[in-house]
Amino acid sequence: MSSQAPEPKQADAPLEFWRRTPPALFPSMMGLFGLGLAWRAASEYAPFALTPWFSDIILGIACILELFVVSSYLSKTSYRPAVVLNDMATVPGRAGVSALSLSVFLFAATFAPISPTIASTALFLALPIHCITTLFALIIMLRTPDSLIVSPAWHLSFVGFIVACLAAVPLGYIGLARTILLLTILSSVVIYAVSLLQMSKSDTPLPLRPMLAIHLAPVSLFAIVCSLLGYSFLTLLFATLSIGVAGLLLSSVRYLTGAGFSPLWGAFTFPIAALSVALFALSAQVAAFAWLALLPLLLISCLTSFVVIRVLVMWATGALAAKTGAATA
Repeated sequence: MSSQAPEPKQADAPLEFWRRTPPALFPSMMGLFGLGLAWRAASEYAPFALTPWFSDIILGIACILELFVVSSYLSKTSYRPAVVLNDMATVPGRAGVSALSLSVFLFAATFAPISPTIASTALFLALPIHCITTLFALIIMLRTPDSLIVSPAWHLSFVGFIVACLAAVPLGYIGLARTILLLTILSSVVIYAVSLLQMSKSDTPLPLRPMLAIHLAPVSLFAIVCSLLGYSFLTLLFATLSIGVAGLLLSSVRYLTGAGFSPLWGAFTFPIAALSVALFALSAQVAAFAWLALLPLLLISCLTSFVVIRVLVMWATGALAAKTGAATA
């Protein structure tokens, strides 16, 4: 009788797949939601008629992918809860874990005009999760003195609560939104100030440079939330600041992308989408900004598709977990 090699266990592949779900997926998920919300804003404020169906399709795809990606990561953490701390040991890992709850905030914002019940549930599930991950990030940084160096990822942890306001205001939680807006503005001022000081003294490592694009997100989000709350002057102020930050980033494209494509390119997607939404929101005061908002919208429409597809393919092949050093449950 000829001996036959034992067949590999078919269960091993899917088991390993979800047990090593990388948090690097979530910045790209934020970008996909941001793209859909930007097209939703375009259907309301663009200087010419645009069908809302395009935004509905993008947001529908984003919601389905979000449920799958979040379920995969929760399965990973349910197998070994401490794996979250392992993932957060690095700056990109902390950014990815923080982006998980932020992507759920965007899920809530997507459903706010459709189903307030689903939106409220997602919002108040994500808020305590983001509080916990922010606390974890702070503990890890205090235990590792080198991690106390301020980076753009700090915006995701400490200023990221502002994303919740995109759902909170339409759902009627005005007091919550105002409190978050005030606290996150104060937090961002500190992070921006320290970041500027650090950049004047040292250079950002080549692989981490795409994360500098995150600096565009807070000022753009502040403009959006101020517009939702009816703060016209603050909307104009923060939208102007976001244009200035975008200009600086645009002039540094070669610097930011010098390392070539990596999963960190997900950091480009949501901030540019937030800029587009901010400019559309400002167009309610100054109509010309609706034309300007089309530029980041077109850019992000191309970039997000490219980044999300590349990241998902890397996840499917296992390359994403290996490249980002994702922990295994």
